[in-house]
Amino acid sequence: MGLAGALCGVAGAARAQVVTFDTAHTFYHEAPTRTNMTVYSPNTALKASPWSWLDVSGGYEADIVSGASVATKAGSAYQATNPGADVISTASVKDVRHRGFGGLGLKKDDVTFTGGFSYSTENDYKSRTLNLALRTDAFDHNSQFEISYARSFDLVCDRVQSSTDGFARFRALEDSKGCFTDVPERRTRDLVVDGFQGSWSQSWTPELVTQAVYSAQVLNGFQSNPYRSIIVGQGIKGQEHHPENRARHALALRGNYYVRPLKTVFRLGLRGYLDSWDVKSVTTELEAERYLGERLRLALRGRFYKQGGAVFWSDDYTGGDLPLGPKGQYFTGDRELSPFYSFLVGIRLGYAVEAQKSRILGILHNVKVGGSFDVVHFNYEQYTLGGAPVGNARAFIGALNASLGF
Repeated sequence: MGLAGALCGVAGAARAQVVTFDTAHTFYHEAPTRTNMTVYSPNTALKASPWSWLDVSGGYEADIVSGASVATKAGSAYQATNPGADVISTASVKDVRHRGFGGLGLKKDDVTFTGGFSYSTENDYKSRTLNLALRTDAFDHNSQFEISYARSFDLVCDRVQSSTDGFARFRALEDSKGCFTDVPERRTRDLVVDGFQGSWSQSWTPELVTQAVYSAQVLNGFQSNPYRSIIVGQGIKGQEHHPENRARHALALRGNYYVRPLKTVFRLGLRGYLDSWDVKSVTTELEAERYLGERLRLALRGRFYKQGGAVFWSDDYTGGDLPLGPKGQYFTGDRELSPFYSFLVGIRLGYAVEAQKSRILGILHNVKVGGSFDVVHFNYEQYTLGGAPVGNARAFIGALNASLGF
C-alpha cells in the first residue's frame, strides 16, 4: 500500500476526478470574564484537473466576528494600590474578513510543484500572501518529502501618535474609521512574514505511518494590538507595545497506526515550539478514529497545550517584584503571551459515498460530509483583570463540511 492509503488507514481504488468542490462552515464562541467573542467562518474551494499534469484551484473564505475584547488592561498590583478603581474596559468588536485565494499545481512523475496567492481584507488589516511548495514521492511512494515557503505582505491600521510622546504614552486606536484613507489621524504600519516548512512522511508498513515537520517563521513589523491600552503607570495608559522582530521555530512528530481487527486508526502527535520572545510551548494530541462500516467514521480526540510567557510578559507594569513590575520598553495585555495551559476534547463524524459502476446522481464520483464539535478549556496562570482571575475561559467550536467530486 502506498503512503496515501496508509495515511487514510484503509485501502480503496483511486478514481480520477476532474473537479472537486469543498465547503466548510466553522462556528467559534467564547465568553470569559468581561469579554466574549463569536466567529462564523464559511469557506468554499474549487479544484479542477483539466489534465493529469495540471491542477487549478481557487476559493473564498470569511471570518464574521462580533463580541467584546479587553480595551484597557490593568493588573493586580495597580488594583491593590487603587482599590475600587474600575480601570478594566472593553470595546465591542464587529468586523468581517474577506479572503480570496487561488493556485496552480504542476505534476510530473513523482514530483509536484504548487504555487498560490491569496488576498484578504478587513476594516483595519490587509494581507497579500504568496506561497510555493515542492513535493516528491520516493521509494515506491512509501516516502514523501515536501518543502514550502510563504511570504506575506500585511498592512495594519494605527493612529498617528504625537512626536513628543514616548511609547508609554502612545494612545490606542479608537476605531477603524478612516483606516487606509488619507484621514490625517490614521497611518498604516507594515508587517512582513516569511514562513518556511519541511516535512518527511514515511509509510513503514501498511498500518504504520509517521511524519516529521519542521517549520520556521520570521516576522518583522507592527505586531501589537493597536486597540489595546495597558496601565503602565499610576493612571497612565499606553498603547500595547511589542517588539517588531520575532523568529519562531516548531518541530512536530506524528504517527498513525491502523489496527485492522478494530477497524480503528490511532493517531499521536507531539509538537515543541520556541521563539525569540522566549515563548516556549509543548502540545500533545491523541485521536482514535473508528470505521463503522465502509462509509461512516467516528473520531474522538484530545489535546493538551502548555506554554510559558514572553520575556516581557507581566500581569502588571506599574511596580512590584517579578513577575510584576516593568519589563523594559515592551508591554502587553495579550493573554496569549502569558503562561497558560489548555486542554481540548472533541468528536468528529464523517460519511463518504464512492460511486461504483455509475456516478452518483449521474454526475458525482463521490460525496463526503462531516461534522465536528470541540470544547477547549483555558487556565491562565498569571493573567488577571485588575487582580481578578479570568473565569469561564472556555471555547466551543463546531464545524460542518462537505466535499463533492465530479
